[in-house]
Amino acid sequence: VNIQTQALMAEQLDKPQQLQAWVEELLRERARLQEALTQISLVQKVYPSDANFLLVKVNDADALYRYLVAQGIIVRNRSKVHLCGQCLRITVGKAQENDCLLQAIKEFENQ
Repeated sequence: VNIQTQALMAEQLDKPQQLQAWVEELLRERARLQEALTQISLVQKVYPSDANFLLVKVNDADALYRYLVAQGIIVRNRSKVHLCGQCLRITVGKAQENDCLLQAIKEFENQ
């Protein structure tokens, strides 16, 4: 991590209330995103997570990945990683970002 990033992080650590608010938002959004993804039929499984991302097994990870990238939504295709076949790694974002992701996945599903 470069020195500028370290300095910014050190500054943020001096603001525990703001840091706690960010953590709470992340936890809320991760739970909401996980629940919403389980309601989409092309999603086979959402793996449990204690991180800021979800590993999601879908019917056709390559096609969904390409579609999302074309929509300007960046996720990581983990299909080539051992034991992660047909999986995308989705970083939990802010509510609006997660809403856009969910909408795009639903649009892909309805094609």
